[in-house]
Amino acid sequence: MSRTEAEIAGLMADAVEFSLHHVEAGGLPFIGVLVGDDGYVSDFGVNEVARTGDPTAHAEIVAMRTAMHDLGRSDLEGSWLLATGEPCGLCYSFALDHRADRIYVAVDGDAVTGQGFDYGGSYAAFGIDRAQLAGIIHRIPVARGLAPFERYLDLRHRGISTRPPSSTHPKGTS
Repeated sequence: MSRTEAEIAGLMADAVEFSLHHVEAGGLPFIGVLVGDDGYVSDFGVNEVARTGDPTAHAEIVAMRTAMHDLGRSDLEGSWLLATGEPCGLCYSFALDHRADRIYVAVDGDAVTGQGFDYGGSYAAFGIDRAQLAGIIHRIPVARGLAPFERYLDLRHRGISTRPPSSTHPKGTS
């Protein structure tokens, strides 16, 4: 079963909507989901760093670990990672090390940085050259793609979020 661009866009739109609800519940706007060419779709992964104390429990990694567990495999070959925000260096490294075929993003890193999530320095730390990922990374613009990030920022500015305030919100520590 081969996925069409329309199917991927639909799954991404679902992830963005889930992200909006997750933000309203006090979570971060980053959501990851794995889809396989064989029809597999993982549960939505959310950032679990604060809950678990695991600094690697970013939304994308949670989704990838879930997929590998569900599929009984140690790799992601034949699978695509969908992420509401462009992955950080750690998440890219995990996806590449585990052989995800493609990575789709709703919002790129520059737009996410504009919302206070600046993890650009993580790319060099993990040896990621975003320019060399051109054949793997695909942007899937979806309606309301930036909305979860804007809503998160709005809630933070109004003091509604339960997360500690700061000027920037590193992906792995909030």
